[in-house]
Amino acid sequence: MSYPEPLDSIIHPRHSGIATFMRLPYITDLKELDVAILGIPFDGSSSYRPGSRMAPREIRVMSVAVRPYNIALQVNPYKKHRIADYGDLVTDPFSIEETFKMIESGIDKLMEANVIPVAVGGDHGISYPILRSIAKKHGPLALIHVDAHPDTDDTQHGHKLTHGTPFRRAIEDNLIIPSKVIQIGIRGTAFYEDDLAYGEQLGFRVISAEEFMAMKIEDFKAAVHQIVGKTKTYLSFDIDGLDPSAAPGTVCPELGGLTSLHALQLIRSLLGLKLVGADIVCVSPLLDSTSRITSITAAQLIFEMLCVI
Repeated sequence: MSYPEPLDSIIHPRHSGIATFMRLPYITDLKELDVAILGIPFDGSSSYRPGSRMAPREIRVMSVAVRPYNIALQVNPYKKHRIADYGDLVTDPFSIEETFKMIESGIDKLMEANVIPVAVGGDHGISYPILRSIAKKHGPLALIHVDAHPDTDDTQHGHKLTHGTPFRRAIEDNLIIPSKVIQIGIRGTAFYEDDLAYGEQLGFRVISAEEFMAMKIEDFKAAVHQIVGKTKTYLSFDIDGLDPSAAPGTVCPELGGLTSLHALQLIRSLLGLKLVGADIVCVSPLLDSTSRITSITAAQLIFEMLCVI
């Protein structure tokens, strides 16, 4: 069995070569993969600042900085699983509905091949069709959701399929288990005073940014593992869960978010859960700083996801 390896940056300088996620090979034969990193370049369901359709390409470029060995977790994920850049799913920039069908169909192929998807969005609307596909194979899932916003609106501007509604739709379709949904980083202003009521009434564990930052990471880890247990789990990470000082290039920035260290600790605490898929969303390179720190951060977080998978 062949295990794809990133290009050795000691031999091949990081500023050279064709950009792929983590400098991994580009492989579309799913028989050769256990985990596929794939881009979903779509921001047509975003109601505010644009640009996250450009994120997969930019994160590929910035991921050259990520080295293959995780010192904290003492693991090289590329020696544990067959991981590669699967390319991008085709999307329709003029239709949310058609794009969501394309995403679901694209993820279906991975599910048929028993390949775990790590999706790079795109806006947060993409999580809904991904969950539709994964739940067809695994049944209702636990959800770890990092975000400044709950994304449980019923509609936005009269539309049911938007970046603010994916987890309301997922609940309605029985894709996720309400008592095993953990939302971390929620904060800031809201449109209405009952914006959090939907999830809380269903039994979501909502951990505000302030509460998370006041917790010991050991206590957070224990709580997550107690709630989720052995249930198959999906991780959805909106980059606006981080403070804008750490991730300025995002669609809906909110003050008072997590630091990049918090993000690393949070993902590492998920080690041992049965992760069957993950995404990172709402990076907008067009809105990033000149240092491209948001895309660099997203690339590092994808690596951490690979390590806990």
